[in-house]
Amino acid sequence: MKFGAAKGTSPKPSPKDQPSSQIRHSSGFEQFCSLLQSSESLSILDMTGASQANISFITGFGHRLSSDDIVGTMQQSFGSDFFESQQAASTAQRFLEQTLTFPDEFFDGALVWDALQFLASPVLEEAVKQLLRVMRPGGLMLAFFNADEKATRIPIYNYRIQDSKTLLQVPRGGSQKAQHFNNRSLEKLFERSSSLKFFLTRDSLREVIVRK
Repeated sequence: MKFGAAKGTSPKPSPKDQPSSQIRHSSGFEQFCSLLQSSESLSILDMTGASQANISFITGFGHRLSSDDIVGTMQQSFGSDFFESQQAASTAQRFLEQTLTFPDEFFDGALVWDALQFLASPVLEEAVKQLLRVMRPGGLMLAFFNADEKATRIPIYNYRIQDSKTLLQVPRGGSQKAQHFNNRSLEKLFERSSSLKFFLTRDSLREVIVRK
């Protein structure tokens, strides 16, 4: 990997600019739940960090849940501005060394949520490579990506499962530079997977089910 020099950080948004918690329907998560309902004793990865709501929901199906707060690791590694700091080789390497440190083919499913949209190349591609490494063949991943071409910054959320169709987006402070992902760019990003399925939404998130 090649990285450029580190740049300065941007000021944090004021409290009045912080978003509020909101409920959203997720067709992608509903599709992911079909895996939970049709299989037994799966190992699932939750990349929004530890959450009692998520633990109770997943273990309620008889599955095991592991948590890896990838956004939290970004905040520790990159500081207030993820995109600028990722260009420094030292911080990028530190982030990658702390992310997805699980054995090969450890998980049957992964709730990636929107974490990957905050990573820039080449860190993004390396994180996806690691994610595919820890997934078992045929395993499913659910990921959200910004689809609003006009957005310049997007809020950071934690995702809390309400039921098989509904999620609660809980703000975790601040926002980040927006990247726009279309179907073609996501197909290229996950070119090593066996299939992708896209879901249309009324908001600015593009939902994707990725099968290894």
